[in-house]
Amino acid sequence: MKVVIIGNGVAGNSALSAIREVNKKVEITVISEEIFPEYSACVLPNYLAGEIEKERVFLKSLKDYEKDNVETIFGHKVIAIDPQRKKLTLDTKKTIFYDKLIIATGGKPVVPPVEGLSQKGVFTLKSMDDVESILNYGKMNKVVVMGSGPIGAEASVALKKRGYEVWWIEVLNWILPKVFDEKPSGILKKVAEEKGIRVLTGERVVKISGKKAVEEVVTDKRKIKCEAVILATGIRPNVDLVQSAGIKIGKTGGIKVNDQMMTSIKDIYACGDCVETEDPVTGQPTLVLLWHNARCQGEVAGCNCVGVSKRYPGSTSVVSLDMFGVLASSIGTPATSFKDGGVKVIEKECEEFYYRVVIADNLIVGAQSIGRIEDMGVLLPLIRKGYRWDRFERIIKDREFLYSFPWYYRINRYLN
Repeated sequence: MKVVIIGNGVAGNSALSAIREVNKKVEITVISEEIFPEYSACVLPNYLAGEIEKERVFLKSLKDYEKDNVETIFGHKVIAIDPQRKKLTLDTKKTIFYDKLIIATGGKPVVPPVEGLSQKGVFTLKSMDDVESILNYGKMNKVVVMGSGPIGAEASVALKKRGYEVWWIEVLNWILPKVFDEKPSGILKKVAEEKGIRVLTGERVVKISGKKAVEEVVTDKRKIKCEAVILATGIRPNVDLVQSAGIKIGKTGGIKVNDQMMTSIKDIYACGDCVETEDPVTGQPTLVLLWHNARCQGEVAGCNCVGVSKRYPGSTSVVSLDMFGVLASSIGTPATSFKDGGVKVIEKECEEFYYRVVIADNLIVGAQSIGRIEDMGVLLPLIRKGYRWDRFERIIKDREFLYSFPWYYRINRYLN
């Protein structure tokens, strides 16, 4: 059997590892547009900040692929998939045949419709090449970060740590709007501002100007002199390759897969940021383009393509941020995502921490925390299983439970 994996990120490599654990003899080829062996996209902000050396970004060397008897084709792109012939065509016109195909093409940055994006000095922050381009750009003093999702937050913190003057702009009324509600977002905004980042919310960038390179960002409220712009306006599934092959795309724009990560075409699987999966609470299709989901999806795809049945339980948003040493986490769905109301919020704030639990239709659907709150992760299985708030409320009112540490060792006794 020959398995071809398109993509060399966490999803593709998780699939590779799963295959090798099951079968040492399967022929595996990994194809990637990037020239690098596997690296951790999660630590790219640390590299950008100057906190770690480049070597520490990498998770594998080229020799590691050789040890696993894996053929690598790096620095080249698959331009066509022929599902009937089980054939791939590369940009070199070379053709490769497969028995099973795993598509792990990841996501690509969303580019907003703003005048001047072609200016020299405009960057995205998604890959190793992106970070290298920023670091090698030359002398910079002031940088504007457009977009305030997790990537925008990490970029702003990293650039500030590098010593740049940072302006962080979000078109909506608070930062991190898809993962935090307004109140916890306000706490994080204050942290960023206290460290010297200029945070602008409710403001839209309308133009990037300059003669030969970026010199100024124009918003609907002001002009900001700067030397560079980082686009952090979102990530969308990279599905350009599969559409022409007749593979179905879901409502959210990701590749439609079943719980075995198989696409609409037999023997073709997909995993990672390029796929649409199911929310285990709502049962609705969703895009959750996060590392832990990609890793799990890759494992499921790898196992199933070599005949070991494994099912993916669905995707839940889990975001963790380090804002200058202040830890923040968000699990599940924020309250503001429920437009029709009917949401209950339980929150507590003190000098050391802040947390909120979001309840909808008596189900725990989300949780957010700022500060060193132990064992927030215990809420993840409750959210995934659609646990009822009235049951959990009885638990947290139990004095023995509240004073136990850690929660994890006692939670099962209460939940069973």
